[in-house]
Amino acid sequence: MELTFFLIFLIVLAGFIKGFIGFGLSLILISVLFEVGFKPFEFLPIIVPIFVILDILLFYEQRKNLKLEFKENFTLHYTTLMALFIGILLGTYLLIVLNSTFLKLTFAILVLIVIFFLVEKVDTHLMRIPSEKSNGFFGLGTGILTGLFTMNSIPPSLYLIFYQYPKEKYMTSLVTFLLVSDILLVSVYMFKELFSLALIKTSIIFLLITLVGFFAGTYLRKYASSKHFKAIVILVLALNSLKIIFDYFLI
Repeated sequence: MELTFFLIFLIVLAGFIKGFIGFGLSLILISVLFEVGFKPFEFLPIIVPIFVILDILLFYEQRKNLKLEFKENFTLHYTTLMALFIGILLGTYLLIVLNSTFLKLTFAILVLIVIFFLVEKVDTHLMRIPSEKSNGFFGLGTGILTGLFTMNSIPPSLYLIFYQYPKEKYMTSLVTFLLVSDILLVSVYMFKELFSLALIKTSIIFLLITLVGFFAGTYLRKYASSKHFKAIVILVLALNSLKIIFDYFLI
């Protein structure tokens, strides 16, 4: 594995995006892994450990804002957690038995459609609490996407913007959810023996480089307004979906 200066810059940029908005790491990192020469089935075992470490750091950063209010912080609600676990099991099974490329394309198109209706919420800040029924559907759908593509950040980001969570509550709810789903995902991946020592070593190298941008992103986020923060979240969501569509048709 040989990393050029440009690839190192891209890894740092991926970490910056993750630190700033709480997700978006794989948007760039998968392209770097592909360029270095790793095969698609090796991507997730490399990226997932990085997700876990960075999400732990984000959780530690947001620990003062965490409140055990299960209705507001839906990520801790038992309905969400049970549905998430079932969804991850189902998604991991589908990952093994299906060619998920077309499913990923369909999801990317749906995200772009949803984003079109979320743009108007950038200027609104009237937070609403999601219902228990909505949390159940959210947990199941996110669990399936997490097992299939490790997309455990895009659905909650859309969900939080839809319910107009402000920047601080957005980050707290997101990182709590990511940490819980990471634990479930790693457990399932270990059970299915999807990790290897060689891939873990590569993951550690990428993690050390990613941390440089990550800490820069967490620092600059403190100075961003809620409006600008949500606008950047929507932009990254759109770019992520467009990249998936681009990869499907041109790669």
